[in-house]
Amino acid sequence: MNKYTNYTFEDFILDESFNNYALKVIDEDTLYWENWFNKNHINIKIAIDACKCIQSVKFKKNKLPEQFKNNEWALLSQKLQFGKKTKIKRNKIVLMRKYVAAFVLLIGLFNVIYFSSDLFNISEEITYTKIYTPKGKIRTILLPDSTLVYLNSDTKLKYGSDFGKNNREVYLEGEAYFDVIHNPNKTFIVHTSEYDIKVLGTAFNVSAYLYDNIYQTSLERGKISIIDKKGKKSTLNPDEIHLLIRNKKQSKIYRIENINKYSSWRKGEIFFCNQSFKNIARELERTYNIHFYINKKEIENLKYTGKFDRNDSITKILKILKLTTEFNYTLKNDTVEIN
Repeated sequence: MNKYTNYTFEDFILDESFNNYALKVIDEDTLYWENWFNKNHINIKIAIDACKCIQSVKFKKNKLPEQFKNNEWALLSQKLQFGKKTKIKRNKIVLMRKYVAAFVLLIGLFNVIYFSSDLFNISEEITYTKIYTPKGKIRTILLPDSTLVYLNSDTKLKYGSDFGKNNREVYLEGEAYFDVIHNPNKTFIVHTSEYDIKVLGTAFNVSAYLYDNIYQTSLERGKISIIDKKGKKSTLNPDEIHLLIRNKKQSKIYRIENINKYSSWRKGEIFFCNQSFKNIARELERTYNIHFYINKKEIENLKYTGKFDRNDSITKILKILKLTTEFNYTLKNDTVEIN
């Protein structure tokens, strides 16, 4: 695909590697195209449309249950009375041939229905796809319904093999940005440890790390419902953010200007607003895959607001933080010690 300067829909459709990615058949191609999505935000819609097209015309063929075919043939045989040793007249032979032709057509029809909708695969065991983005990385994936998901560092996402068929449910630990394909018949649900988020089609960011005290959900477009474990429901409108303080079990909705700054991490930015030094250190640990040891405890709760680029070195960030706070640090390999 690198050979295409102004790539088109047809370029993706005809690209074997892209087909492998769309159908999730070769891990190497899947990783390659996930990296490609991360670097090509502007023209990503062409690739998404092509992926959706490929997924819609190619499907996994399952074998039609033998029991079903045997039962249908037994019923037909009973009607034709094959078991009787009677002379069959010519008109009965013609009728029998019609029945046989009808049976073959029936089996063919059920095969088409079965292959495309898994009609007879009701008892199929559900398996789960689990995706993990390690510290220091960002990953982009396309779910089976063509929903685009960005996974921040140290994030886990899980969904079942029935995703897109019976439901559209995912399980999140960490931070992710969802650009959900609209489907009025199947609600898209994000499960976190503290609450569930229900949408039809929208774009929003969720930060729900298990070891963070604050969970936040910010909405860029559409409308979402947030339902906690006790069933309390909150509705979020565009340019609003829902904050949950876990240790106090308190939540509140705020209206925010430039709401997309809360998802700016997917474009390589590190943004924090009125965050404590301790929380910033945790964010930097995820982003740079390093470890902080804060020996100077009095600075842990000091608040900061700022924005950095992921390409900035950790040394540069620490020097800027030092401009307003007195502390010393040592950096050795992947460890930062604050004194």
